[in-house]
Parts: sequence; structure tokens; C-alpha cells
Amino acid sequence: MTFKAYTKKIVLTGMVSAMALTATAAMADSGSPSREELLAMLQTQQRQLNELQAMLKQTQAQAENAENKAEEAKASPAFLDTIQIGGTLEFEATSSETFANEDSSDLSLAKAELRFSAKPHEYVETNIVALYEDGSDNITLDEATVRIANTDEFPLYTQVGKWAVPFGNFDTAMSTDPITKTLGETKENALLVGATANGFSFEGFAYNGDTQKSGEGNNIDQFGLNVGYAGDIDGLEVAVGAGYINNIADSDGVTDKISNGTAMKDYVGGMNLNGSVGMSGVLFSAGYIKATDAFDSTELAFNSKGAQPEAWNTELSYTTNILEKETTFAATYQGSDEALALELPEQRLGAAVSVVVYDNTSLTLEYLHDEDYEISKGGTGNSVQTATAKLAVDF
Repeated sequence: MTFKAYTKKIVLTGMVSAMALTATAAMADSGSPSREELLAMLQTQQRQLNELQAMLKQTQAQAENAENKAEEAKASPAFLDTIQIGGTLEFEATSSETFANEDSSDLSLAKAELRFSAKPHEYVETNIVALYEDGSDNITLDEATVRIANTDEFPLYTQVGKWAVPFGNFDTAMSTDPITKTLGETKENALLVGATANGFSFEGFAYNGDTQKSGEGNNIDQFGLNVGYAGDIDGLEVAVGAGYINNIADSDGVTDKISNGTAMKDYVGGMNLNGSVGMSGVLFSAGYIKATDAFDSTELAFNSKGAQPEAWNTELSYTTNILEKETTFAATYQGSDEALALELPEQRLGAAVSVVVYDNTSLTLEYLHDEDYEISKGGTGNSVQTATAKLAVDF
């Protein structure tokens, strides 16, 4: 029975009781019942009224409690409803060459990624990514983060865990990552604090990297800064960013190339610039990363001296529908300098076409032309071609 129906019943019962009292009074005037009988009847009716009042209070309390629980349920959905599970599978067929004039072809499971996320509180979000990549014999914990944020209500946020810190932007419409990613992507156990407002963002992070200064212990003394803006300017989708990191040697593509292990004479900083402009399916993006100082020649060398590596990439893509299938055409021009020890090409030209053949399923064909450093710079002077067909499924 609803609260309104219950209240209506109580009112009707009160009216009946009042009518009964009137009838009793009339009967008393006619002399039918005795005074003792009238008193007993009045006591019975009063007891009934007291019971009805108690029931009314209880019903009101239950209704208020149910209303409060309903509001809480709207504000805080059930934890299980916030859990999301997804992933990516990528299969590749490749035909490639090396700068040593060796040909090869292969079929491979290029990537298997499984993602878990949950939001146990409106201000807390967790994320876990397990990853397998071709060439690795193990499934690794690629990311595990806790993010405390609700930027719709408050501009500050923080994140802690293992992930790629915000140094550089490596988004691409190609199948192969840009060469700037080798020089810049840095996955570490880190703490980040940031703020965002009106499309602008500012972030600072700190971590204990894989490399350390020789003789100074193992400390949390690596850090970085990142600033950016993303928004719509006169119909153009614009995104720009800039960042600094005080030790670019912690980049995933650099650490393993340090000649004398993880002990360094001094940290080598790095800077990055990146941006993109898009409109009507056309997107142009670019990125640049450079070490701000030269490495010691015993750590990372180029032409018998300390290397100061840099890398850049540009990309133009166009997305449209062909035969009701979303299709993306992309072309890239990339380059590097003093990055021979990182096994990067001095120049790269590439093109790709990607078609969404089914929902969340795409097929990409890619061609790359790489040129090695000249013989005078320690390279081979050769050029190589790589062709790739990739089937990717997201779920």
C-alpha cells in the first residue's frame, strides 16, 4: 500500500470513529447503553486512534527512508555497474627488409590487450591493462592506475600507478607507431598532479626511474611537466602540447640502449612539442622530441661522441565513407638525428589505408620506406621497404 493510500485509509477511519462517537452520544441521549458501556466504548476508540497515529508515523518514516535510498542510488550507482572490460587483438602479415639487406616475412599475433576499469566512487577511477606483444614470451602488466578526479566539479586531479607519463603524443592513423615514440614514451611507476579548465591543462609528475646517477643511490628524483590545450577554434579541432622531462634516458626505447647499464654520470633532459588540427575528416598532426643535452659518449654515442638524439614526425590523414564503410587514408614523413644507436631510420616515408569492415573490426594496409644514416655517420646508407597487413578487433 502506498503512503497516500495509507493516509487516506487513516482519514477515513478517523471519520468513521467520529461518526461512531456521534452515534454513541445519540444513544446515550436515548438512554440505551449505560455510562460504563459508553466509557468502555470511548476507551476502545481512543486506543484505536492511538494505534492509527503510530502506524502513520511508521509509514512516514518508511517512506522517507525509501526516498533517501532512491536518491542515493541515483547519485551512486552500484559498483558492479561501473566495471568495464574490453580489449584489442591485432594480427599482422609482414614483408620486410633490414639495412643489412636481409629479407623476411611473417605472420604474427602482434598484440593482445585486455583492459579492466571500474569507478568505485564518483571521484575514484581505476584502470588495469594486461598486454602481450609479438617478440615477448610473457603477458605483462602494462598499466595499473588509480585516478582521483571529477573535473566537472573540481579542476584538480591526481593519478598514481604505472603508465606512460604525459611526455609526447604518439596518436597515429598509421599501423606503425611514429619514431618519436621510441625516443619519448616513458612508462614508470609515477605520481601525477594536474589541473584543467576551459580546455587548458597543466600536469606535473615524479617517479623513480630505471636509470640513476652513479653513486647517488636509488631515489625519486626524476620528474616532468606537461601543458596543453584542446578545443574548437572557428570550426577547427585544435590540440597542442609541450613538455619537459629531466631524464630522457628513462624512455622505454632508450634505457636498453645505454651502453654501461643503468648508472649514468648525469641525467639528460628532454623536451617535446606536439599538435594537431582537424576539420571535415582531414587531420594534420606533428610531433618533435629532442634531448636537451648530449649523453656521455660511454652511455650513448654518435660518430664517436656523445649523442644528442632527436626525432620528429608529420602525418596527414583523411577519413570518409566508401561503400558505407569508414575509410581512412594516411601519409607520414618522419626523421631523426643522432639516433643511430636507437636503431631509428634517418628518414621515413609511409602511407596507409584503413577500412572498418565490421563494427569494431578494421583492416589496415601499410607501406613504409626507411633510409638509414649515411656511411660517414656510422650507418649503411641503405634503404628498406616494409609492407604490413593488419586485422584489428576491439571489444
